[in-house]
Amino acid sequence: MSASTVRTPHPAADLPKDEPPRPDPYVVLVADDEEDVHHITRIALRPLVHNGRRLRILSAHSAAETLRVLQREPEVAVLLLDVVMESDHAGLDACRAIREELGNAFVRILLRTGQPGRAPEEAVVRDYGIDGYLPKADLTSLRLTTMIRTALKSYDELVALESRRSSLESVHESVREISGEGTWAGFREERAFDFGSGATEGTAGGAGR
Repeated sequence: MSASTVRTPHPAADLPKDEPPRPDPYVVLVADDEEDVHHITRIALRPLVHNGRRLRILSAHSAAETLRVLQREPEVAVLLLDVVMESDHAGLDACRAIREELGNAFVRILLRTGQPGRAPEEAVVRDYGIDGYLPKADLTSLRLTTMIRTALKSYDELVALESRRSSLESVHESVREISGEGTWAGFREERAFDFGSGATEGTAGGAGR
């Protein structure tokens, strides 16, 4: 090849193009004591994208492990929770602990059970703060992904509400500082103390005459 045919690349040609950052994935926790359930669930949910965000799927195999994962990963958006694990009602006990002991009102809990008679849907939804009930015998890939999308939408709404509430609290606190409400309250207390002290001194002086 002659010198005249050698092409010099443009300096900008080799620079990587700026790509928009990928949004963080939603975190979904699968809690079940059957390994096949974990495998099938991952296959069903792998293609799912919601609001441009993919899923990061975590696993737990008991109610106790579920609580440990939620303590370690508080950003879990959806929990697919089996009822019967280390005990016949392990999943229900975990529901109550999540809401009451961990104080986690954000995670959406979808209860899955192969024995609906042990956990009747109406009673469970009413008493345990769950957001969906999925009998395993009737569970298809389409129904699972539909329930996950609905749960993620509910989770987003809760997070947005909490964000607005925090913003309003910050604005309210800033207004209080700017208006000097705290300073004025302190001034009133100080003046009240001065007046009280003056009255006491005056009374003592009169008694001494």
